[in-house]
Amino acid sequence: MRPMYKCFGLLLVVSLALFFGLFFGLNYPEIVRHGWPLARCRVLSAEIATRYCCETSCSTGSCQSAPGGSPQCGSVISSIDSGYSPSACASNSSSCPSQSGSVCDGGYYCCATCCQTCQSCTSSCSGNPPTCSQSCTSYTCNCYCCSSISDLYCTLSCPICYKVDLQLLYSSRDGEPHNVSYVQDFSKDVNSADSFLNRHLTNSTSFCNYNPKDESQVLFDVSFTPWKWAITAIFGILPLFVALSLFAYFLLVLPCWTLVRAGYTDSVYASRPTRRPRAWGMGLLSLKRADTGTGTGADNGDPDVPPPAYEPKAGVRDS
Repeated sequence: MRPMYKCFGLLLVVSLALFFGLFFGLNYPEIVRHGWPLARCRVLSAEIATRYCCETSCSTGSCQSAPGGSPQCGSVISSIDSGYSPSACASNSSSCPSQSGSVCDGGYYCCATCCQTCQSCTSSCSGNPPTCSQSCTSYTCNCYCCSSISDLYCTLSCPICYKVDLQLLYSSRDGEPHNVSYVQDFSKDVNSADSFLNRHLTNSTSFCNYNPKDESQVLFDVSFTPWKWAITAIFGILPLFVALSLFAYFLLVLPCWTLVRAGYTDSVYASRPTRRPRAWGMGLLSLKRADTGTGTGADNGDPDVPPPAYEPKAGVRDS
């Protein structure tokens, strides 16, 4: 197999892998959800649930150590998540977490990485007698952490996150009623949570789609995500189109065009009139001699007969 065809084959395999990986990973689940049956969901109850979503901000640039005796960040976050509620804090300030804004121990952190410089050399020889040359490239290798701390300085913050809890009632295609729960998280975006709740107030009815294989799963939006299809088009469909176009050109179009041109050339040569070769051109050894009854060397009008040689008349002598 020619190296060119091997390259095209590899390109086709890679483009197919990219396309199917992106399609089944990003787009196919959306296609399946887009086909879920449509129903009318009645909201039985609706509320916004709040929680603390604590996060840490650590001094990774300066690689500063936390003060001695600082609590571990992970344990502080777990205690706040399980023991405190924003609603309780709103009604009683003593129920608010006091750890927010405090310093905690972020644990081990590698501040700097040290590496060695390695070389990779290749030799090539040519000529007779052979002359050899060597080329080397440098690269980093054997990297290790050369500066670290075991108690990274971190600051704890605990903003409030929001989610909307709905209790829904809908009837499937067979008329069977289903009472399901629907939860949508909005992280720290309270405005989006309020907007969603206003569209799904108690006793309101909205169109929804349910999963026929799991009727406890309900979605209000089954539209396609544009950025997912853009990624599939750029990194999946476009390389596959290029690979298929090259394959079609070199395996179908180019061979057919070569055959058509070869047949056209043969037909042109076959349609040209053939000339009778001249007897006294390049083949002087095959000259025809005039053979006439009078011996005068008349050519009888034949243009291919060479002119007769000079013969002296009888009784005339050359001087």
